Amino acid sequence: MVLEIVEQSNKANGIIGPKYDFHGPNSGSTACVAIIRGDQLLVANAGDSRCVLSRAGEAYDLSTDHKPELQEEKERILKAGGCIQHGRVNGVLNLARAIGDSEFKMNKSLPAEKQMVTANPEINTASLCNDDDFMVLACDGIW
Repeated sequence: MVLEIVEQSNKANGIIGPKYDFHGPNSGSTACVAIIRGDQLLVANAGDSRCVLSRAGEAYDLSTDHKPELQEEKERILKAGGCIQHGRVNGVLNLARAIGDSEFKMNKSLPAEKQMVTANPEINTASLCNDDDFMVLACDGIW
């Protein structure tokens, strides 16, 4: 399911992204998805929404905020021809992964996962146990 969302986002960016000159409205969103199968938890995150698990009263981060200053993100942004100014991609976007935001995915020579901003999520897994209290998935406005 998560990979299908990313694939559809990448297809949409192909329609309005690097291979076409699109001059319409441009926006984007982060995505944080959790899937539970038995005692396994899979978390897929693109952007700065977060997943936190409460286990025995302690908070555990199950996702990473994909900020442009992170080494892996910074390398991709720079290789794709972008820059980081004031903690933002090209001085505009304050995150390095997002669905949409096609203006940062316009390098015609690069695949979707190598664009300045990518929709490809970071995927983490965890084994659930009886000590787990609850899980919170929320956007950056909540945190």
